[in-house]
Amino acid sequence: MRQKKFQKTGFTLIELLVVIAIIGLLASIVLVSLNSVRAKARDTKRIAELRQIQIALEMFYDQQGRYPQNQGGVCWDFCDPTTSHMRYFANCLEKGTNCGFTTTNFQPVMTKVPSDPLDNPSVNQGFNFHYFTGWEGRGPECYILGAHLETNHQVLNNDADGDGRNPGDNLCADPEYCIKVNWPCS
Repeated sequence: MRQKKFQKTGFTLIELLVVIAIIGLLASIVLVSLNSVRAKARDTKRIAELRQIQIALEMFYDQQGRYPQNQGGVCWDFCDPTTSHMRYFANCLEKGTNCGFTTTNFQPVMTKVPSDPLDNPSVNQGFNFHYFTGWEGRGPECYILGAHLETNHQVLNNDADGDGRNPGDNLCADPEYCIKVNWPCS
């Protein structure tokens, strides 16, 4: 009588571990590339929102004959709901208050001033979005609007680089995206 030889079916433990390792490697590559895509998307959003703010500032200028003059605040970003630099700026464009002067016949130029996509309102994160005008004795005919970008976005090739508020501060050096209107001004 002949004995039947049993054939093994299935995978060995080594084969399963190799397959799991390959899947893990591919998953990590996909996650890394997904994170860079998210950073690029946030940068694109920042750029679009700064351009919207720029349009609102021009509408404000058409109404009031000058740009808002921020008084500053306890911090630069939206870290404080009432007294931050960007909250004063938002109040100016949304309500006509905290503009550094009394507005006349004000019509809102933005319904809601955007904040940086990564802004954490409970923490002072510095210059995420920033707006400067009328500071240090400068007139109300100029401003700098900017944001910190996470990637080497192509828009950095055509933005306003160099100094910001003061000579040598390099506030608009890449990766800062800056829009300067009539800057430097006196």
